[in-house]
This record gives sequence, structure tokens and C-alpha cells, in this order.
Amino acid sequence: MTDLLSTEYRGPHALSSRGWLDFAARLERREEIALVRSLTSGNSRALDVGGGTGELTRAVAVQLGGCTAVEPHTDRATRLRETGGDIEILPGSAEDLPFDDGTFDVVLANWILPYVTDLERSLREIARVVDLSHPDAKVVFIGGAPDNELVALLNETCVPIAGEPPDDQGYLLAVAAEVLAGNGFSRFERYRTEAALHFPEADLEQRVQAAARTLVNFWYEEHPAAAEMLVAVEPALRRHFARRPHAVGDQGVVLVARP
Repeated sequence: MTDLLSTEYRGPHALSSRGWLDFAARLERREEIALVRSLTSGNSRALDVGGGTGELTRAVAVQLGGCTAVEPHTDRATRLRETGGDIEILPGSAEDLPFDDGTFDVVLANWILPYVTDLERSLREIARVVDLSHPDAKVVFIGGAPDNELVALLNETCVPIAGEPPDDQGYLLAVAAEVLAGNGFSRFERYRTEAALHFPEADLEQRVQAAARTLVNFWYEEHPAAAEMLVAVEPALRRHFARRPHAVGDQGVVLVARP
């Protein structure tokens, strides 16, 4: 799917509540929502593994008359409930989904692979709960595209300070395809989407500072070197805003797996 930088899972990123809320407040993902709605139009029993901001979950729930979501974080489960729509929210994790085999005809796993504890177990669980006999059975993943601006900025500035391997979401989607291919899925499609974090601040320095806080807090709010990361990311953001003044792209690859 892309040139792989990784040969093994780097382990989950940490997400703080405050950092996540700031990120979600600036994120625009209309193209992702439109694509997920079109992909699920022939389904009836949908599971969203990790509801996140709730926008995708709500869109599917409105379209299909309901959607089930598994969300391990209480604060994000509360946010999901506030989005409206007929959404059943259950506690749980991708590694241990609380459902029988074949419960759903579509499973959404959007932007969750960098945050699971056990990557391959999570993928096997996702495959297990899909009803492979359904004529439109599928799993829909969204992960970072190779040119994802947000991930590139974090890899350039924050990841080296944290002493971590670079984030490589192409590797995660490649593993997803491999594991699902061994669990009853044989047809795969890929699409590209454009989403972005928006920074409307008129003053450049205010914009840079706001973007630095958003990016660092997204993965590293509680890291002991967070203050150093804030300083490190600002020059990279000035260069970025010189060519794209008010947004940081969160470009995605959508992987669709079918039996």
C-alpha cells in the first residue's frame, strides 16, 4: 500500500481528554462522512469500533436507523450520546468486542489502529463479528495517507523528542489487509479522503501557537517533554503555514475489505 517504514507495531499512542477535545473541535471531515455513508448504504447492522468525535457514528445511525458503538473512554462515550441519533454505546475495546460471531454486516474502524494495545488481536476481533454471509458485508478502515500533514509534522518534531519510532499508518493498514485476508476477506478497495484541522486566527503567531498546542496535546499533552515539543513544532508550523495558511491536513486512506 505504501513503502513501509515499520516492521512491527510501535504500540498505542496516548490520547488525553483535553487534547482530544481541542483536536475534534478544529477537525472538518465532510468528505470522510460522505464516503462512509455511501459505503454503508446497503447495510443494516453497523458497528463503529471507537466512536471518536461521533460524526461518523451519527451519520451512519441516521442513514441506517441505528448504529452500535464500542467506546472504551467514558468521556468520549458521553460525547457520543450528545451527538443524537439512535446509537447504542457499549463499553469495550477492539481487542475484546462484546458480541457474538457474525453480529454485524458492516464494521467501521476509523482512525483507531494507532491506539489499540494489540493490533492483530483487534483485527481478528473485527473480522470475527462480521456476518460474512451478508451480500454487502464489509469492514471499513480509515488511516493516515502517506502525505498526511498532521502525522508528518508530529514525526518531524515531536516523535524524536519522545524517543519513539515514527508513526507509520501505511504499515497499520497493510497489516489490517493481511490479517483480514486470513479471516475470510478476499476483496479490497482503497480510496483517498481529505480532512483538515482549521486555524482561522488572523495573526500568524497566534495561529502557530494554537496549532502547536493542538498538535502536541493530541498525542503528548501529558508527556514530560511536552513543553520542549511545543517549542520544536513552531518553526515547522511557520513553514507549513507559509504554503497552507489556515489548515493542517489530516489526509486519509480508506481501506474497504469484503468477503
